[in-house]
Amino acid sequence: MKNKIILPLLALCFISPFFLDAQSELPSEKVFIKIEIKGLACPFCAYGMERELKKIAGVENVEIELEEGLAYMSTPVAQKPSEKQLEKIIEEAGFTAGEIEFSEKPFQRINEKKRRKGAKADKG
Repeated sequence: MKNKIILPLLALCFISPFFLDAQSELPSEKVFIKIEIKGLACPFCAYGMERELKKIAGVENVEIELEEGLAYMSTPVAQKPSEKQLEKIIEEAGFTAGEIEFSEKPFQRINEKKRRKGAKADKG
């Protein structure tokens, strides 16, 4: 009788660490955010806006494209900020929020597109 109970328990103890490792290797789910910010005029403005966006819980990889007036960032899905929250932060920083987009995949940056076109022209 004891063997019938002990054997399954031993098997469970031996196998469970493999399941825990498999779960820890799952990629974290992120949401990618693209924000149009109207009124960014200089690098100092962009730096200030970047600092404000980084204060949002869970926000990672804030990048500002000054010429285009765009901000890109990512955050875990569980900590996704609302559009209203983003608009409030932008307005409190002295700017106007334009279009705000959320995506499961990273956005292609405008500067990346320009660099790729320039590289193709150099090769041609």
